[in-house]
Amino acid sequence: MKEEGKKRAPRIPLTPEEVAELVEIKKIREFYKLQSFKKTKTFRILNCFNVICFFIFCELVISFYGPCHYQSRYSKNVIVTFDDKIDENKHRVIEDINMIDVNGKNYKIVIGEFIQTPQKYSEFKVGKDYLLQREIKAFVETSQNYYRIQSASPILFLSVFLIIFSLIFFTYNLNQNPNSLMAISMINAVAIFAFLNISVS
Repeated sequence: MKEEGKKRAPRIPLTPEEVAELVEIKKIREFYKLQSFKKTKTFRILNCFNVICFFIFCELVISFYGPCHYQSRYSKNVIVTFDDKIDENKHRVIEDINMIDVNGKNYKIVIGEFIQTPQKYSEFKVGKDYLLQREIKAFVETSQNYYRIQSASPILFLSVFLIIFSLIFFTYNLNQNPNSLMAISMINAVAIFAFLNISVS
């Protein structure tokens, strides 16, 4: 007859008091771990970097809707793309205008409304933000409105997205977790690097 193997002793469930004590110990450990992380240079540097990035993104959006740094350009060629839409005066709506300046630089300006077509060798103004000096909007001489430069679309879209994301991130104190702090720092660094390398063709 085979010897019966030793049976494992039945597990005794923890009492509610023991569970509460373990939870409390875990909370205390997490608290001291967080306090220790807050004292590191990594915590301070990355948080400062993310706050700076947040204000850069805000500045880009504010520069698009408000004041920015303008520079005059002169066109040597103007290529207009019309939309199928017609306004109340039976004029075709301009979808976009390619303004090629005297230096050969191409600015594709998103219009989306009816305006008079700018002439060759006319002046137009390009607006840049103050910090990164990205070209984000333009004025043409036949309109008093400003229009978005198409190459700035990803910059503006990402800026709005990262502003919202950063607000959520800091509201829920995710910057106090080493992994999430590193993740948002990498995202912001990649975004800033991309913004600096995006330019009109």
